[in-house]
Amino acid sequence: MSADRFIIADDTYEDHHGRVVRVAVLTDRHSGELAEILFNTPGGDNRSNGSGGVNGLLLRDAVSGELREIMPYRKGFVGGLMAPFANRVSGGAYSFGGERHQLFRNWDEVTTRITRTGQHAIHGLLPRELVQVGRHVTEGEARLTLGASFAGEDEGYPFLVDVEFTYCLSVERGFSIHVAATNRASNGRPAPFMVGWHPYFLMEGPVDEAVLAFDRRSAFIRSIPVSGGGDGRERDSHPTGRSEPSTDFTQGRSLGHNYWDDGFKAIASTLAVPQLETSLSDSAADGEDSLVVLWQDAQCRFIQVYTGLRERGAIAIEPMSGQTDCFNNGDGLVVLQAGETWETAFGVRLAPRSG
Repeated sequence: MSADRFIIADDTYEDHHGRVVRVAVLTDRHSGELAEILFNTPGGDNRSNGSGGVNGLLLRDAVSGELREIMPYRKGFVGGLMAPFANRVSGGAYSFGGERHQLFRNWDEVTTRITRTGQHAIHGLLPRELVQVGRHVTEGEARLTLGASFAGEDEGYPFLVDVEFTYCLSVERGFSIHVAATNRASNGRPAPFMVGWHPYFLMEGPVDEAVLAFDRRSAFIRSIPVSGGGDGRERDSHPTGRSEPSTDFTQGRSLGHNYWDDGFKAIASTLAVPQLETSLSDSAADGEDSLVVLWQDAQCRFIQVYTGLRERGAIAIEPMSGQTDCFNNGDGLVVLQAGETWETAFGVRLAPRSG
């Protein structure tokens, strides 16, 4: 392999609204694989579609030899990162350290849309622009690190936390994201923290026929939503804090016509299953294509399944470090002590169906 197999290049383009989008592109010039990362949020209030998001992911299928668009490339629904909380916080309110905090409520649960007069807080507080911390290229990979600092000035989050995201495109492991969060408080004050990733995976066939399979080495529980009945957007999928055993995807199943916006938790020990692997395929039938495999390390035991963009042929399978609303229910909440750094990682690769 030559030393210049991997490159990282900066680029800009205009989206369909005429807004300027700035990106960094990690490319394997031998295989054609690439991952595009957003520096900025060109517009809108949906932070999971903004800065630090994965703006496109192309991986080469080792079975068919074809380059596949795993995540939508420059199509407007970006695979965003969410911190210092992910998914929803009920009513945008929570208590921590004996104090009550109120986040900006930007999510209408019933109509499932971002709004300025919502019921809950959603998708974190990352700024509209991230700062480049570093980039590094070797014969085997390209790495880009972006950072954000919470300075205690965000509504409802008066904590001093630095977050770094390191994106890696690798010959050996496909694409991955490493997260490091540090509480830089000098007064000993702890800080609550959660992180999630909101990747949309493009299906080549109908979403209804797509097969999702959780890691068979673990049992799972499902968060019980406020209104679990109904298959449409009208249901309130906000969790009640209660859960129940789930076999929905433990043996693999087609998504069907159901509207999914549900959270699941792996309950196997991290010693038994240190890395969870979730697979996604276009159909149950054997074929020449590979499985899309989403992996998440021992710090991320939660998965959100969302089919709200099925009309665009996309499915969101989201690794989370905590349960939805963990700022209130505490399930998976990270409490960063002053000076402490907490880390996690997740990523995507293609694998043969037999593997």
